[in-house]
Amino acid sequence: MSPAAARGGRPAEIMPAALTEVERRIGWLRMLAIPLIVAAETLPHPREERSTFLIGVAVVSVYAVAMLIWVYTRPVTPLFGILGTAADVAAITALVAFSGGAYSQARLAYFLVPIAVAFRFRPGLTALASSATVVAYVLQAVAHPAHTRPQAVRFIAVQAGYLLWIGLAAVLLSVVLEQRTRRVAELAARRQGLIAEALSAGERERRTLAEGLHDHAIQNLLSARHDLEEATDGSAPEALARADAAVEATIAELREAVFELHPYVLEQSGLEAALRAAGQRAARRGGFRVHFSMSSRRHHPQEVLLFGAARELLTNAATHAEAANVSVELRTNNGSIELAVRDDGRGFDVNLLPERIAEGHIGLQSQRERVESAGGRFDIRSSPGRGTAVEINLPD
Repeated sequence: MSPAAARGGRPAEIMPAALTEVERRIGWLRMLAIPLIVAAETLPHPREERSTFLIGVAVVSVYAVAMLIWVYTRPVTPLFGILGTAADVAAITALVAFSGGAYSQARLAYFLVPIAVAFRFRPGLTALASSATVVAYVLQAVAHPAHTRPQAVRFIAVQAGYLLWIGLAAVLLSVVLEQRTRRVAELAARRQGLIAEALSAGERERRTLAEGLHDHAIQNLLSARHDLEEATDGSAPEALARADAAVEATIAELREAVFELHPYVLEQSGLEAALRAAGQRAARRGGFRVHFSMSSRRHHPQEVLLFGAARELLTNAATHAEAANVSVELRTNNGSIELAVRDDGRGFDVNLLPERIAEGHIGLQSQRERVESAGGRFDIRSSPGRGTAVEINLPD
């Protein structure tokens, strides 16, 4: 995750390609505004010199074309957007002043400014640009001779109010876009980290399995072979007992390894039986008592996902919780299936989860991603010294 995202601040500047695409769209918005402004001038409304309006339209048209050519042929930077916004306000103000001041139909082009800036995902700049449009409109309207017309002050106030309103809407839009952009960036970074960690975790699991088989199962079988060789020679009758014990221990270890690799009991006996088996294994490793309260049909469409999550939670309880009691609850409720795993162990501060994920502890987050991608809900409640409760709800 990027430092900016991790701190929860404003996301990093828009990538150059995305920034260029934004400026190109704004460039086309400028171009589309020009024929609308020209068409609006044919409507009956008070205006002053028509010749100066035509000159203003010509200048603004050249400006809009130049900006469009620039964004398609030259590199675009954040500074370009700021300067372009200032130029937009100046150009629209000049055009409005040339075509009737407060009463000019060209005043509607001011709406372009806050909307265009909102595309850049910067609420502060959007608010500044919106304020600048209001100030520019009011100043040119008051300076124009048309402000002496009857009801001019009221008209100017209403138009300024509209500009403030659209500016506020643009700021809110920019805030929403910024938040969504940040969230998408965080999710992308988190997903990338999860993928990398999953690959590493898979390699670690294979290495752990290989080491376990080599250090225990294979050594037990070698010892059993040696004992059988002694028994064959007739020199050590107790060798058969040792060989039998070694083979029995090896079978138990291999069954444990096979269960970790693939929960065959889930296919054969269903979700409840698999959860009981996983809970009992975790209880032996963690030294706690496990309690079950389960009521569901034998097989469920999401049983693999639920079992994987439960096994992760039980493993965490056995490894980290130092709990005396762990409960596993499974039930169906109003078209959904609910799984809850609770312990009375040491607990943890849930606010530290992002830091633990950054350190590579992705078990809980990985399960959360899987549950949420299946349309479910994954809730964690915990605090230091008060245990941990995780509740999972999945559509049936």
